[in-house]
Amino acid sequence: MLHKIPDSLSFEHAALVEPAAVAVYSVLKSGLNIGQTCCVFGAGPIGLLCVQAARAAGATTIIVSDISEPRLEIARQVGATHVFNGKETDLVNKSEN
Repeated sequence: MLHKIPDSLSFEHAALVEPAAVAVYSVLKSGLNIGQTCCVFGAGPIGLLCVQAARAAGATTIIVSDISEPRLEIARQVGATHVFNGKETDLVNKSEN
């Protein structure tokens, strides 16, 4: 399916429409509610967009796990409240102190 890009939209922004839609759909499908906690596994482009969509949906705690420190830093910048390097932390067995 093709859609004409409006003249007011740059190619760079247009390229983000589909990945952003994937992220927003994922958050909507998850049933995330205001004030809830969510966890995003992977801080690639879709994961980072999921962080932003979760923040927009009202999540108050957003946990991100990735094995790339630069990506984890970007996750912090876009709204993650907690980040963990998957090589160093097993989130499945991590208990909150």
